[in-house]
Amino acid sequence: MSTSDSRSPANDAFRPAIPGLAAIVVMVFSIFFPRLLFSPLLVSIQLDLSLSAAQATRIFTTIAAGYAVVMLASGFVSTRVRHRRIVAVSAFGVGVGMQIAAFAPTVTFLHVGALLVGASAGLYAPSGLTIVSEITPLARRGMGFAIHEIGPSVSFVLAPVIAAVALPLVGWRGIVSVTGVTSAAAGIAYFLRGSAGFVYGEAPHFENLKTIFRIARFWLIILFFVLAASAAIGMFAVLPTFLISYRGMDQQLANGLIGASRLSGIAMIFLSGVLTDRFGFRRTVAGIFLLTGVFTILLTVGRGSFLTLAVLLQPAVISAFFPAAITAMSEIGPPQTRNVVISLVIPLANLVGSGFYPAVAGFAADAGYIDRFFQGTGVALLLAILLLPLYRSRR
Repeated sequence: MSTSDSRSPANDAFRPAIPGLAAIVVMVFSIFFPRLLFSPLLVSIQLDLSLSAAQATRIFTTIAAGYAVVMLASGFVSTRVRHRRIVAVSAFGVGVGMQIAAFAPTVTFLHVGALLVGASAGLYAPSGLTIVSEITPLARRGMGFAIHEIGPSVSFVLAPVIAAVALPLVGWRGIVSVTGVTSAAAGIAYFLRGSAGFVYGEAPHFENLKTIFRIARFWLIILFFVLAASAAIGMFAVLPTFLISYRGMDQQLANGLIGASRLSGIAMIFLSGVLTDRFGFRRTVAGIFLLTGVFTILLTVGRGSFLTLAVLLQPAVISAFFPAAITAMSEIGPPQTRNVVISLVIPLANLVGSGFYPAVAGFAADAGYIDRFFQGTGVALLLAILLLPLYRSRR
């Protein structure tokens, strides 16, 4: 690439978006990280409250249910409240929910806190992703969404690392409490100083839903999102328990490996943004699903260094899906319905991938079939590649 490329009009137009993107990365981290934190803490929560694997993993269903219901209704909120304020309220609500969970004397109170965490987080995506689309030039939107995905990717890295380091010092309740305070503070700061997202959204109604439902790409992107969320967020939720309880791995080693896998995932999301802008959605996602499917199956059959390799590479590769898919999703339907598309696709993907998937995995673990369950996930990803030729992108 020539030196003049770095001074191209596209790059010049992209530079003003960087401060706003940096702020939204902080916000998505403050909202996403607390939800992930329950996974590496699950074994400690399970022991503290005397829960079975199936009972413990139900917390993810509670979070996902609150997330999905509120996100489906978020379009009605954004017609009356600007996107910037919705993002701020989302982070603050997550912080309050984490405090309730931190001081929960019983599993019932834990679920109350988890429900508020999920419901508050459900407000974020339609508004946060709309802000990214608003401030990022169309020609660099793939990179804009890749930068946005730094927040979730860093969350995946830090959640197991912080859990491993801080658990012996303050216990799971202390970690959850401090996280709640941090998220609430971030929400207040964005409410006061946020510099983008001053527009309103559009609520779902018959006409825009009819337009969206007629687009074949909409239904395909839902399916791809469900599979990717299951392989990324769903497996992340149960992978520490699987490695510790069913592979005999030390808790700190398991959390350390999972955290390390997300470090390379950060590089993968930038690579995804570049590949999507250059090669398009279908070819990029075909490679991601192929590698993720193979590494997911390897998790169940690998031992020693092969198991370590699968733990390190499976999460890293699937993390590259989301910038590509969000870029594709932003092109479905007219611009004014963008937040509606997001509020339809992500709740379902989240409900299945990070809610039902961990719950079913918990039952599979109790029944002794967790290996087959993971193998089924890998096979589903490989089969999904056959559907990619049906996806007709604008690019």
